[in-house]
Amino acid sequence: MFNNQFRYLFILLLGIYSYFNTAFTEIFFHYKIEGPKLLIAAAFVFICFFVWEGSRLLQHFILSLIQQKLPQIHPMIILFVLSIPVAFLSGLVTFYSVYTLILKNPFDKDQIALKLCIVFSLRVNLFLHCINTIAYYLDQFKQKQLEAEELRVISSQAELQAIKSQINPHFLFNNLNVLSTLVLQKNEEASRFIEEFSSVYRYILTNHNKEMVPLQKELDFIEPYLFLLHKRFGEGLKVDIDVPEKYHSYTIVPVALQMLLENSIKHNIISTSKPLKIRIYVEHENLLVVSNNLQLKQGVHESTQWGLNNINQRIKLSSNKEIIIIKTESDFSVSIPIIENLS
Repeated sequence: MFNNQFRYLFILLLGIYSYFNTAFTEIFFHYKIEGPKLLIAAAFVFICFFVWEGSRLLQHFILSLIQQKLPQIHPMIILFVLSIPVAFLSGLVTFYSVYTLILKNPFDKDQIALKLCIVFSLRVNLFLHCINTIAYYLDQFKQKQLEAEELRVISSQAELQAIKSQINPHFLFNNLNVLSTLVLQKNEEASRFIEEFSSVYRYILTNHNKEMVPLQKELDFIEPYLFLLHKRFGEGLKVDIDVPEKYHSYTIVPVALQMLLENSIKHNIISTSKPLKIRIYVEHENLLVVSNNLQLKQGVHESTQWGLNNINQRIKLSSNKEIIIIKTESDFSVSIPIIENLS
């Protein structure tokens, strides 16, 4: 609020309003305060100006420094406490300037006027900081709404991307080929293949509108997806999942594992002679790592990292954390923050 572009207009209006409010209640008559009305009105405006600008400068230059040292204290409380001596000095300086320098009165002649100046400064300071706190929380509320809307859009995009990655012609063609082969061979796994195929879609449609899901659910979803992949790539794809049970109740953004697996498969050679080895494991208590050996396909266009950016944005909005990407000559890994479920 203190940085509002119309602040000088607000300061002027507040000062004039305060003057007329004080005159209407006959404070000047009651305490026998005399002087040119225009000068007294100007004193009210000056006090409002000094208090407002003092708080603005504190907020701009000092608040962030102190908040770094005292992060547990709310910034509005820190700002208000810092503004009290500024408000006190505003009343003192205004009184001295008007009463002593302009009206040529001894500084200690009228202590009542001095006290009224200081009290008015402190009351204006309290009023402005109450309004500033309300504006702060309204801004925070709007920011949360914007983040929620952004997360909804990103989640919808993730759902669409996840569904597209499953129903694109190559995916359907490859899996239907596998299915037709199983059926023609009268393979007993044909019915299971159909079940797992439908499970993949069922999970996406059920969880597409959720910000976070239990890690157990995500791991359960990966099983039918891996079944489809193994039927397609056979011994060319090896996936090792090592996630201790104590982390199963942690939460993760939905479909993140599927997107990372799809990313590994898309960019790497998969064959029996050169199997793609993917590991899924927990590191540092709160990171789920998906890593694979690097054997990049030749002639593949450089990745846009759309999937990784999508996962990162959803995690950032949900938990203020980010994914960690590490690429070496032989390996590629993505670490996803998983959040402990305290409910």
